[in-house]
Amino acid sequence: MRITRLEISKLDLKLQAALTVAYGSYAELNYALVKVHTDSGMIGLGEASPDPQVTGETQESVFLALHEMSNLLVDKDPMDVVPLLAECRKRYMAYPAALAAIDMALYDLAGQSLGVPVYQLLGSKARSEVGLYPVVPLDEPDVMAGVALQFIGMGARMLKVKLGTKPEEDLRRLQAIRNTVGSEIVLRLDINQGWQDAETAISAIRQLEDFNVAYIEQPVRDDDLKGMAEVSAAVDLPIMADESCHTAEDVLKIACMHAADMINIKLMKCGGIYEAGRMLAVAEAAGLPCILGSMGESSIGSAAGLHFVVSHPSVTACELIGPLFITNDPATGFEVDMARMSAIPSELPGLGVRLI
Repeated sequence: MRITRLEISKLDLKLQAALTVAYGSYAELNYALVKVHTDSGMIGLGEASPDPQVTGETQESVFLALHEMSNLLVDKDPMDVVPLLAECRKRYMAYPAALAAIDMALYDLAGQSLGVPVYQLLGSKARSEVGLYPVVPLDEPDVMAGVALQFIGMGARMLKVKLGTKPEEDLRRLQAIRNTVGSEIVLRLDINQGWQDAETAISAIRQLEDFNVAYIEQPVRDDDLKGMAEVSAAVDLPIMADESCHTAEDVLKIACMHAADMINIKLMKCGGIYEAGRMLAVAEAAGLPCILGSMGESSIGSAAGLHFVVSHPSVTACELIGPLFITNDPATGFEVDMARMSAIPSELPGLGVRLI
């Protein structure tokens, strides 16, 4: 089997409601869809989900990188997943979302060719489903409280809350949510670098003891590992690295500096399934628990993430909720049992997703 061409097209995902975080608001996610065609007739699907604030890419730059990568891939055997990814990564390391699209498309083709789901290629299925939890976007306190209550009504028992403005404003948001949903619901707080520096973050976190918070994600700037280490040493709540951690090498540095207690792995930050495995291996060796995060991908990117999570039992949580809030998902095959807020991996060969 040989790759004959790459077909690259825009993937503009519309959200039910704008997703607002500390560094921006998004009503539409401007991504890219990749189809890797082969001479066997099989097509591998991939999704590139760039974010200028996180991956440093835009839809336009991803397009350019993918078109250039096609020169490395055409006429190659797609079953040579690792060497092909290594060659692409050597030349296009600055484009992790583009690399992730190629990565998942190659895994999709490998699974289809062998007649097995991608999770079988990653070490088999360690669990039959993965629990999800919704995200409450950054907004006014009463709006966030209303969204939180809506999610609880859908059966959620844990919420991720986006914060990252002035600490006193964020505390009012949290208080409004707590007053609305009660004290039993566990909250995971994502600051998205919004508290900027260690002093501000430490002061804010010390006021959260009574809020039933599981952890604080990325409280300071992504380039301030020293500051994040100061925060981690000063507070009792676990600190998670997200925007500060893109590669296995980043995980090692964070571990050596004691800069965080947990790691958020995202396929789009690191370059796909293969690199996510390398990050997880380093984190496991360092004793740092990991979750699998999301950039709001469609069913294509979310399916790739789900195959990774079900085959790696040490991943403690999963945020693949993009398909639940997209109004124009381009594919089917990412199944969620809404009654239990659980994602169920496809048993079809490859990623198990099909374009609509």
